[in-house]
Amino acid sequence: MKRYYCNCGNEIFFENTLCKGCNGSLGFIPELQSLVRHEFYDNYRPCQHRTLLNCNWLIKNTDMNPQCLSCRLTRTIPNLSINHNLQRWSKLEATKRRTFYMLLRLQLPIPNRGIQQEQMLLFDFLEDKRSNRFSKLDMVFTGHASGLITINVAEADDSYRSAAQQKMQEAYRTLLGHFRHEMGHFYWLHFQNNSTGKADLDHFRQLFGDERQDYQANLKYFYRHGAPCNWQDHYISAYASAHPLEDWAECWTHYLHIIETLETAAAFGLSTTDPTTDSFTDCLAVWMQFSVVLNSLNRSMGISDPYPFVINTTVENKLHFIADWIKKAFPNKLSSN
Repeated sequence: MKRYYCNCGNEIFFENTLCKGCNGSLGFIPELQSLVRHEFYDNYRPCQHRTLLNCNWLIKNTDMNPQCLSCRLTRTIPNLSINHNLQRWSKLEATKRRTFYMLLRLQLPIPNRGIQQEQMLLFDFLEDKRSNRFSKLDMVFTGHASGLITINVAEADDSYRSAAQQKMQEAYRTLLGHFRHEMGHFYWLHFQNNSTGKADLDHFRQLFGDERQDYQANLKYFYRHGAPCNWQDHYISAYASAHPLEDWAECWTHYLHIIETLETAAAFGLSTTDPTTDSFTDCLAVWMQFSVVLNSLNRSMGISDPYPFVINTTVENKLHFIADWIKKAFPNKLSSN
């Protein structure tokens, strides 16, 4: 994340709607990736959800949709008559906006609802009877299917997510991680449709495996038998071993984690490596050291490691593949060699 400053000189933050220094109204312009004083951009207007959800994204006046680029992609919202669902929805939307931030920085395509495009992208925020006894759904699983991303609303509750993390024996489980993982599945559709040739797909299969394997059968086997005993030698997480497409989505998530965290570190002068200018090889080398510092800082505060992972050589090659493919398929400002 970049650092932002108001016209008055006060530092402002990605989620802010007001500057605490001058009380000026703030807004984020996605196409410029800029957090600005709204009064100086009269060709933009606030999102319909500015008051309800504290959304600070701005919309061009020529755009007739009352909702911003992020909010308009939500197809189904939680039942707001249920206690705490407004807070859950607000947290889901805030996390979606932060997810989109790094995608915008990478200049990856984010479909605009209502405009005919090659790939649809929509979000359903659903509940099941485990968190809402009035729900008609017995079980909601977070996942992706042909451009429709479903997030279980309960994942916005720290207590639910922590319990699920322990039950699933996961080292890491966050709402931002969920969004980035499912967006990885979405961009796999672009890989399929916009691959630069057979060589890309062959290289993918050499690294991740054959994605044509029976997905449901693989997942059933994983949940019944778990990951192979040596999964740490080949995967970034146990779940990545379930299927090549899950491996892709997990590595995609970690690529975004690494790039944005290093950008934030560079913005605050904590790292000399800047992913907006330096190669991914250099970024990954710095990340190996920086993640140790992150974990050590948390341990000093009695908090769990923010990055409880080891990047082995195989995973390193997978991350390089993703970085190279992004640069090749969607030319952008970030170097990835």
